[in-house]
This record gives sequence, structure tokens and C-alpha cells, in this order.
Amino acid sequence: MDIRLRPATAADGEFLYDLHRRALGDVVEATWGPWDDAVQREFHRAWFAPETIEIVLVDGEPAGMVQAGPADASTYYISRIEIAPEVQGRGVGTTLLRQFVEHARTAGASAVELHVLQRNKAQELYQRLGFVVVEDDPPKLRMRLALD
Repeated sequence: MDIRLRPATAADGEFLYDLHRRALGDVVEATWGPWDDAVQREFHRAWFAPETIEIVLVDGEPAGMVQAGPADASTYYISRIEIAPEVQGRGVGTTLLRQFVEHARTAGASAVELHVLQRNKAQELYQRLGFVVVEDDPPKLRMRLALD
């Protein structure tokens, strides 16, 4: 399986909205109630900044997104990572996270942090990779991986 990243463009907007619905729709509904397309489209419009997003390509096809980078001189932050359901469980998220952690370590960061919704099963992946919960702020958890 070939996993690559490419910069997002304005043309990726609808793909990213659909990806969010497919990858996290059940978690959104479990957290806040039934999916409200108008609310979710407004959320998407507010956060969609192509210059901050990379599209995950699996065997050349768009299959996810990553929004991450330095939060400050010592901490890298993963704002969002979404993987299409049809490729979940195949190591795509693990590969991306390990690459990001290595990039942060090489850049001299002392930690990588992220937030995850409490009902998101991805927190199991993060824990397997060494992230620990450092703050419980419902409906999210803040998780941190020390790179020391």
C-alpha cells in the first residue's frame, strides 16, 4: 500500500466534507445528536483552509486528510486526522502518525499533542502509539506523546 500526502486545494472542499461525514459522522452524532447538515456545512466552511491541510492518498486515491504542524517551539499539534472508513484498520493512520511524530522529533519538538472526542475509537490507536490523556475536557480528551 502506497501512502502519500499532497497539499489540499479549494477543489477538495466537497471531498473533505464528505470524508468528515463518513469518517466521523457516527462520533459527531453520538456526541451532539443527529447530524445537522446545515450546522456541519457551516463548521466545514469555518475550518476549511486548504493551505493548512494535506490530502492522504492511498494507492493514488484520496482517502483521508491531515491538518497538523508546530503549535509552538516545543510542541507539535495534530488538529485533525480523518481516514475514510474503507481504508481504516489497514495501518494508514498508524503510518501517518508515526511519520508525523518522527518529523516532530527531528524538528526538535519535545511533544506531540492532539484532542480527540471521547467517543472516538481512534483514541485506542493513539494510546497504542504512546499518547496519554493529560486533560479530560468533555466532550474531548487532550492527549500528549512526550518525545524525550
